[in-house]
Amino acid sequence: MATYALQLEEEELGCLPRATGPARTRQECVLLIEDSEEAMFLVRYALQEHGHGRYRLEWANSLSAGLDHLSHGVIDLVLLDLGLPESSGPESYAWVREIAPQIPVVVLTGDDREETEFAVTASGVEGYLVKDQVSGSLLMQAIRAALYANKQQQKQPADMVRKLLQPHFQIKSS
Repeated sequence: MATYALQLEEEELGCLPRATGPARTRQECVLLIEDSEEAMFLVRYALQEHGHGRYRLEWANSLSAGLDHLSHGVIDLVLLDLGLPESSGPESYAWVREIAPQIPVVVLTGDDREETEFAVTASGVEGYLVKDQVSGSLLMQAIRAALYANKQQQKQPADMVRKLLQPHFQIKSS
């Protein structure tokens, strides 16, 4: 029995992928619509410290720039400030929902009034956080929960169709 050895030239080895550890999953894109650069730096820090490389931050410093991002980019989640110069309160959320109805939104605002929270929550927001009451870990928890709930909601119609298409058999016992 002959034994064959695979021989590769040195230049061919450079073309092969190198094993560097477990494959990293795709980073989820978080769009922050916030006019304060300071708040953006805090969110970016929280994502870096608590996100374990799972999230990529994109920043829009106005509602119109954020809506443009949503209509042209691949965004997984929106962090939305309700106190923007061109629009404020629940109206800002309504604009985001109009442009991107399937993308989860977590409100990150300085508005701690209950009526604002109730109005936005009743409209379907996935999370409502008040800026001066938020820690990095709480922000990450809200982001993960919103993404998870959205994925479950997206899966649900497909699961229902699959169940309807499966044949149903009943075995009668005597």
